[in-house]
Amino acid sequence: MNCSQARKILYPSPERAVLTIDTAEATSHLRECDQCRAFFASQTEWSSTLHEKLEVEMAPEPLRERVAKLVQKRQRSRAHWPFEGPMKKTAVAAAVIVVGLTAWGLYQMPSQRFFEEVCNDHAKYLDAESQLPSSDPATIESWFRDKAEVGVHVPKLENADLLGSRLCSLKEHRAALIFYRLQDRPVSLFQLSASGVSLSALDRSMIDGSPIWHKSFNGYSLVAFESRGVITVLVSDLQEGELLPLALSARRGYENITW
Repeated sequence: MNCSQARKILYPSPERAVLTIDTAEATSHLRECDQCRAFFASQTEWSSTLHEKLEVEMAPEPLRERVAKLVQKRQRSRAHWPFEGPMKKTAVAAAVIVVGLTAWGLYQMPSQRFFEEVCNDHAKYLDAESQLPSSDPATIESWFRDKAEVGVHVPKLENADLLGSRLCSLKEHRAALIFYRLQDRPVSLFQLSASGVSLSALDRSMIDGSPIWHKSFNGYSLVAFESRGVITVLVSDLQEGELLPLALSARRGYENITW
């Protein structure tokens, strides 16, 4: 069993891993693998540090409007409720909380499924099965010109080798998928239109005055940012702390483009 397989089985942590037929083998791999032990230790420390620094984020405007309308509807109908006095107020408050939590959950679920699909796509192409094998950014950008739904920029990622690219389908999006390898580990970079994609299912941190989004799904680290209507997502089984500098480098490169 390799590191990628073991981390996926033991995600989000060895202590909270779902018991399957492969868990014992993955746990055995973890005991013998310094890199995997360091990965889970770093993930725990990294997540804790980021959560301490995360800002309180206001719910999106469409969601706030939806909750407000539902609250107003509840308030108009509460005269017919079989409660009086304090019991009525308690029931209304409880209903508002349930409505808000339900609406927030419904708002986030599609986004989370989308980014889980991004990670699944990364896992399908760990061997960088390219439609266009190339280490030349200009060649790849030209190849995507009439294929992707956005202008594709192939960033130079420090110490990472560019291997090639392919066009992939992520729900209704035709996304550019660009393959890199860093320290013998596969790194996938996706670029797609921001239209219809919400980053709300991810954790947000402010870095250099701009938001960067990150989370882990099924043992894979994911870091994303939006610039000029384009969402760029990097996925790898590297630690989030190792993937974040690559994403920041890609963001700086994208913002400096003169179209």
